[in-house]
This record gives sequence, structure tokens and C-alpha cells, in this order.
Amino acid sequence: MKYFICLYSLILIAISSFNIQAQTKLKPGFIPEEFAQLLQATSQQGDSVTKTGIELSYPQNCRMVYRSPEAGLSNRWDLWIRDDSVGIISIRGTVNKPDSWSENFFAAMVSAKGSMTIDSDYVFIYKLSEKSKAGVHAGWLIGLAYLAPAIITKINEHYPFGIKEYLIIGHSQGGALAALLYSYLHYLDGERIPKDVKFKVYCSAPPKPGNLFFAYDFDFISRGGWALRVFNTEDWVPQMPFSVQTFSDFSKDNPYNAKDSLMEKMTFIQKIIFEYMLGRIKSNLDDASGLIQDYTGKDTYENVIRKYLPGFPKPDFMNDSYFYPCGYPVVLTPQQGYGEFLKTEKDIPYLFIHHMPRAYYFLLEKIYFEKQR
Repeated sequence: MKYFICLYSLILIAISSFNIQAQTKLKPGFIPEEFAQLLQATSQQGDSVTKTGIELSYPQNCRMVYRSPEAGLSNRWDLWIRDDSVGIISIRGTVNKPDSWSENFFAAMVSAKGSMTIDSDYVFIYKLSEKSKAGVHAGWLIGLAYLAPAIITKINEHYPFGIKEYLIIGHSQGGALAALLYSYLHYLDGERIPKDVKFKVYCSAPPKPGNLFFAYDFDFISRGGWALRVFNTEDWVPQMPFSVQTFSDFSKDNPYNAKDSLMEKMTFIQKIIFEYMLGRIKSNLDDASGLIQDYTGKDTYENVIRKYLPGFPKPDFMNDSYFYPCGYPVVLTPQQGYGEFLKTEKDIPYLFIHHMPRAYYFLLEKIYFEKQR
């Protein structure tokens, strides 16, 4: 009898161990081989500037099972399944169409929690942060609104077949959308997808998707290495959009809000000089931020966005233009041979020569693979 009890206990332990292992195929942190495969997968979407279209070879040990139709501002995504039953959600970046570029230019800040009326038939309800001051890029929120419903549907369709872990990848505009998607899926919290579905995201060459408070929340919910931001130091795209930090972008308890107490021990002349200098700085920062908000918000909406989405009403813009990067940084920096490599990239316009997946893949191999040999 004791023999059967011990045997039964061992079986239970084995089953429990198997179930734990089955849910831990994804590992936190930057894994070069994993990113290389994802970069290959996302390059199959094609891009906006190369003449040849697809840049990298077809990824091994996985297959594409779904490609979405274009929606919204020429947004699209692919679903891949790896041989170990890990799903890959690959989000396309900017393509050579005016509406796709307009999504980038619509760089007004909107709340990271609320609803966005896309047209009379569709209101996108979303939560991308816990923080009340968190804001995100309006154009890329529109992209998320068009992509999210089908992504949720496909996750639920594949769940009964054991696909419970997903890698999210996007390059350039796709990298910003990947960050927003990760937050969106996190805050669903089991409401529309099973709670045991797990995600890890690689944002490749991503522009800044939201403000400082969105970045704080994003880095907190992905703590431990579940969200990576991979960028080439020579690439200007991750430095966009234009950003201005004003006094209102600080946390509530800051020296500006406490200026009266700081001035208590100043002389009368010192107070006049201090207030004058502080006022000039604040005014110039506010003017610069307001100018950016006018061009990227109201003007872009009225002259561009309405042309492609006539049923899309103007959202409520935040008084904020302080875009900030998010995700654990993985830095790719020029290595020996990079200059010679760039000379072979004759089909790529100069402005994007450091930005394309081929450049990222070259540096990835140089830094992580060649130096290990």
C-alpha cells in the first residue's frame, strides 16, 4: 500500500512539474537568438523604403498561420506559431502609403486610459496604465484600436490548442504599437482572454509611444525583463517624436511647486531675479510644447487624419508633449565592419540606412554571435 501511495505521489509531482515547465517556455531578459528569429519574422511584412521589400531570410522553426487584412491607417499584423507552441504576434511598421505616415505624424498626447470613438460603429475602450497622468501617442492608439480585436480573437482561438505564451514583435512604428499592445493585454486582466496567457515583447527600433508616466507604468508591469527596447545608437527614429518637458510634466512634489518656500530666505532682489528667470524658462518651455501640440495635434487631425478616417471625431488632447522611451534598453552600437556594410545598402535612402532590419541584424550578429565564437 505504501508503495502505491509513494508511486501516486511521484506521479502527481511529475505532472505538476510538467505543467510548470509547460508554462515557462518564455524566459525573461534579452535572448539574442530569440530576437534574431523575431526580426526575421517581422521583416516578412515588408517595409516602406527598400526596393526589394522583404529584408531578411524566413525564420526557422516556426510558420505563419495568419495575416490580417489592412485596417485603419494601413495597419497589419501576422500570427506565427513556433515549433514549441509559442505564438508570435508580429506587427507591421510604416509602409509607403500616406495614411500610414499620417499615423506617425499624429503625435498628440491622449490619455492612456479611457475610450476613443473610431467611428459611429466602433468605440475602443482601453486601459494602458494605472497612472492618471499617463498619456500615449494618438496616432498609434488608433493603430492599436484597429489591431486589438482580431488579436484577441486569434489568442482565444488558439488557446484550446495549447498556445498560451506569446512573443510580441514590431519594428519602427510596429515597435511603438507592440509596446501599447503589451500594456493593453496586461490590463485586460483575464476579462477577454484567459488569465494564464503570458506575453513578452521586443520593441525593435521603436519611437517613444507615450509620456514619462506611461513609461513608468510600462516598465513596472514588465519588470524582470519581459519588455525589451532594442535600438541602434545611430538610428534617429527611436529619438522621435519631438519632445519638450515642461514644469507640469514633473511629479506633484517638485521644486517649482515649492518655490515659495525656497524663496523665503532670499533677499528682495534675489527674489525678483529668481522669479524673472523662472518665469522666462517656464514661458519658453510652455510655448515650445504648445507649438508642437498645435502642429501634431489639432492641425494634423484637421488636415490629414480626417481625410483618411472621415468618421473619426477629434479626441481630447492632453497638454503634454513630453514623450519618453520605455522598456529595458538593449543597445546596438556600431562595430568593426559596419561602415563597409552600409556601403552595400544602396537600395535604402540615406535617412533610413541605420534604421532598417538589415542594419539591426548586422549589429546583432557582430555583438552577440561573432564575439561568442
